[in-house]
Amino acid sequence: MPPQPTTDAEYSRPFTKVPGTEPLPGYVLLEPLGRGGFGEVWKCEAPGGLHKAIKFVPGEGADDGQGERRLAQEYEAFQQIKAIRHPFLLTLERVEVVDGELVMVMELADRQLHDRFRECRNCGLPGIPRDELMAYFADAAEALDMIAGKFGLQHLDVKPANLFLVAGHVKVGDYGLLASLDPEHNGTRSRGLTPKYVAPEALRGEPSHRSDQYSLALVYQELLTGTFPYAGRGAQQIMVQHATAAPDVSPLPPCDRPIVLRALAKDPAARFGSCLGFVQALLAAASATSLPAAAIDVRRARVERSRAEVELELPMAEALDADDGNQSTAHHRVSSEITHNSTLPGVSPNTTTTKPPSAASKLVAPGGVRTPPPLSHGRPPSLDYLEAAPRPERPPAAVVLNPVKSVVSVARLTGQAREERLIPADDMIRAVVACAAAGGHVPQAAGDLARRPDGTLECRFPSTVPAAVVPMKLTALAERWGVSLEQPDPACLVLRRTAGGGGFWNALSKKKPSGYEVQVALPPPGRAICEVVVTGGVFGKPERDVVVRAHHELPRIIDEVRRELNNVQDRRKHPRVAADLAVTVYPIHSDGGIGNPVAGRCRDVSAGGVSLHLPAPAGTKYFFVAFDDVAAVSRQAVLVRTVRLQTGEAECYCGGMFRTDL
Repeated sequence: MPPQPTTDAEYSRPFTKVPGTEPLPGYVLLEPLGRGGFGEVWKCEAPGGLHKAIKFVPGEGADDGQGERRLAQEYEAFQQIKAIRHPFLLTLERVEVVDGELVMVMELADRQLHDRFRECRNCGLPGIPRDELMAYFADAAEALDMIAGKFGLQHLDVKPANLFLVAGHVKVGDYGLLASLDPEHNGTRSRGLTPKYVAPEALRGEPSHRSDQYSLALVYQELLTGTFPYAGRGAQQIMVQHATAAPDVSPLPPCDRPIVLRALAKDPAARFGSCLGFVQALLAAASATSLPAAAIDVRRARVERSRAEVELELPMAEALDADDGNQSTAHHRVSSEITHNSTLPGVSPNTTTTKPPSAASKLVAPGGVRTPPPLSHGRPPSLDYLEAAPRPERPPAAVVLNPVKSVVSVARLTGQAREERLIPADDMIRAVVACAAAGGHVPQAAGDLARRPDGTLECRFPSTVPAAVVPMKLTALAERWGVSLEQPDPACLVLRRTAGGGGFWNALSKKKPSGYEVQVALPPPGRAICEVVVTGGVFGKPERDVVVRAHHELPRIIDEVRRELNNVQDRRKHPRVAADLAVTVYPIHSDGGIGNPVAGRCRDVSAGGVSLHLPAPAGTKYFFVAFDDVAAVSRQAVLVRTVRLQTGEAECYCGGMFRTDL
């Protein structure tokens, strides 16, 4: 019996649950999150005040008479997935059958990847920017390959609504169609499916270990370009196209087309050996995109390392061959004898004597980038594979740190013999933030107002509102407050109240205008999400009563501007303070060797991290930064981990998190 398609037609029906009820003791329903062909999902408050998602799959009481089949299918999928743990799989925490209904408690995600896609479309983009999308797909592919390679399972329902965003990463969820590839297990032939994203072999009830890769390729084109490879209008038409029609990949960038075409091959054997193989091929084509070189290599190294882990534990090695890039299967097989003795900063080297790996076991990625050895469980990865770009052999470093600490003296980094007395990392960071604030108020939480030394108020927050829409949103606000709305340049809007008798009287008395104003720095065009900076203060030489009025009204106006434009949750734990401080960056390599110092400027700083303006990238994932202008701590440097890098023709911007735990 072929699998039965599910549709979205029933999603518009009323929800069957009521907020405030407890389907399980201690689990209180808060609000509906959505519904699908198998049931509905609610946000709930679990014991201890934690928020979870809870899914209900009706059994005997289902209107279409298919409830028992769906309940059994969901429960069977849970039995197969319940023992599997992976950072990119949405966690199932509890499953019970209550009054003939399956109740499943799971991790609550921030949103679906489809929500992020709509957000980008609303900003005028065709889809999710490629570099951002590649990070998400690396996560999803790693999880899908793990359940396929280690457990012989296929998800069979990969689609934007089942890829969940959690803290900037993607987690694969909704395992209702999960199927075993065991040839003796024929239950997959009666499973449901989502017609738009189903692989041709799954349509026949014969899923392969490359079926999820086919769905992932469909999702990639849709989320990147806003187009779909097949133009069918109904479920039956699009299923026929999956089986017989050639996909239209012309909207994709030219470098992506042959890769996606291979992943969409009708014959599973013609596709890539794994989902990670598909993602690796896309990364190899990244030179035609806007991805910074460092980000390409960091992500490629992670993908290749994940492939090595999956292939190391394949129970079906003959079936899941790694023949990507027309290389031999043996070339990609990883010997369990390979070990590595280079560790993250703060972890003592663990040298193990082993037999040297054979030539066949040394992995080489496209473009000559080395891939890392497989990770032993519980051991951190070597930083050698996280450094910025394929680099030539470097001479031995003059200074080698062992062990690496959160704070070291500049004298130690520069090879001087004397040691300096150091203060703890947290105290050093507080000193830097205090220097940046220069006596002003440092915000303590997202949305809090900073106060600069001159009294100017400042608020920073993320937003996806396009620059062209901001004036329309602020026009009504200006009318409510009785202030003027001006745009002195395309990158700035000003809400201004001018005191005195107006421009004519000011001109007659030769008195410069005065009053108070709120400036809104507009987001640059073409970016899906950016930081908006709002400042407020007085101008000219206003009278005392105007200053008092500004003191009361400016915070309220700024707060209303934030409420109008801050449509994205701010996940930063520590608000940033603008800073213009001289810094010196000391790159640290995976072996503890210190590279040549790089002089730069600090753009902003917080208790958690720093943003730097450098003439060139540091070239390593980790580096020490010394704040030369902060006299109290200028003789020591703190360890930073790179999390963001933007490169230009003659400069780069680097964002990093402080490592204070070593």
